[in-house]
Amino acid sequence: MGNEIQWVKPTPLKGNRANMIDFPVTALPPVLRDMACAVAETTSTDVSMAATEILSMISYCFSGQYRIAGKKDHNEPLVIDSLIVAEASFKKSPVMKLISQPYQEFVREYNEKNKEMILENKAKKKVLTNKLSALEKNPDADTKEMSRLSMELSNITNADFRRIIVDDITPESLVRQLSINGTLMMMSDEAGSLGNFNGRYNTGSAPNLDLLLKSWNGETFISDRITRESIILYKPYVSICLACQPYVWNNMIGNMAFRGSGFLARLVYCFPKDLRGMRKYDTEPIPDELADKYKRLIYALLSYKFRRFELGQTDESFIFLDDKAKEEYVFLHDKFVEQQLLTDMAFCADWGGKFHGLVLRICGILHCIKAVLNGEKPDEVMVSHDTMCNAIEIGHYFRLQAIYAYGLGDADNQTIQAERILAKVRSKNISEIRQNDLYRICRCRLFKNAQEFSEVIAVLEEYGYLKSEIAPAQNGCNRSGINLRFNPNIYAR
Repeated sequence: MGNEIQWVKPTPLKGNRANMIDFPVTALPPVLRDMACAVAETTSTDVSMAATEILSMISYCFSGQYRIAGKKDHNEPLVIDSLIVAEASFKKSPVMKLISQPYQEFVREYNEKNKEMILENKAKKKVLTNKLSALEKNPDADTKEMSRLSMELSNITNADFRRIIVDDITPESLVRQLSINGTLMMMSDEAGSLGNFNGRYNTGSAPNLDLLLKSWNGETFISDRITRESIILYKPYVSICLACQPYVWNNMIGNMAFRGSGFLARLVYCFPKDLRGMRKYDTEPIPDELADKYKRLIYALLSYKFRRFELGQTDESFIFLDDKAKEEYVFLHDKFVEQQLLTDMAFCADWGGKFHGLVLRICGILHCIKAVLNGEKPDEVMVSHDTMCNAIEIGHYFRLQAIYAYGLGDADNQTIQAERILAKVRSKNISEIRQNDLYRICRCRLFKNAQEFSEVIAVLEEYGYLKSEIAPAQNGCNRSGINLRFNPNIYAR
């Protein structure tokens, strides 16, 4: 028992993080890059969390306005749906709050500035609706007058206070908010809203994911209800930016409604590095000048988007690749993606099949930001080779994150049991212990009996997390026991 053991790093039980890379923050345009780093600095968090949320949120600014074409019959909207997966103490809320603040402030200022006009239009709409309703009850009503009132009613815009962000919303309310706003951002630091689309309030009912699926690509959605008139959404877009704890992701990846529908394949994933134990409180705040630049950028993008909506401009402009960018993109698809679908991405082929489209979306967003910062219109300049290379670099980060995410979903019960044991060992800072004593500490419904516990201990030893050895009897007992010595690397960050 006194012999020294030459410990090596244990083999991951699931989802190997060894192959993951840091978020290539330098591939982002200047203001976004600097903001991601500043948010990470002030919150003492992994920059990947801030960078992913910035990309996802800013995609809202371009949804319904631009599409990027890879070739004549393939184009993508600039929508990025993201899911941050991290423990409760990873500071998900502070990061999301700092990044979303300009969006919250803009819509609040917009509604206050246009309050009188909105209320006036709302009153006009109510008067016209009442007149039309009265005529409909009159069998001798003038149909031309009814038609005129209907046309006048349909021409009234801005009769509701605008929304950018929705959180805990039902599918029915999402339909209504999209009919008012055209596009939306679904943002939450708990991802609880997804439960509403999976039958949370209707036990036994089928999941209602259709609108979320269609709003990823702007496909026409028709809502027919007996209790109300049909609502047709011609180009609905919802940019999703959610965060959740690992147990929520485990439930999602095992849910056939989410997996089988293709919803999970539409998300980009971020599993930020665990910096707990190394974080500092007295960090550098976001520089005022940078915060102002970021706010002015978001305000400019949102002002342009809202003006287009007010004027009823729903057409989407196309962005095109220059020759070198297209050559790079074709090479990515033909020489990399197709091979990856048979190797590294074979078990997440549903996500991998959309990878080349994701890169195109990222490329379009990077291009638009660069154009705006240069004072150019995005659809009047072509996408450069450098922009495509930056998009591919970011795309590879999300590809490895997706492989890791889907790998976590393949975990069996024994793996979960093994992780539970390790969590208990870490929480009590155990380096050496008798197996029977550890069983008493860990004993719960997770283990049927001591034999099952022993089998999981054997798995942990096989993966290099511990070494077991026969220990002499103690406390007057004639029976020997098993002593467990844990790999000190289990405490390494």
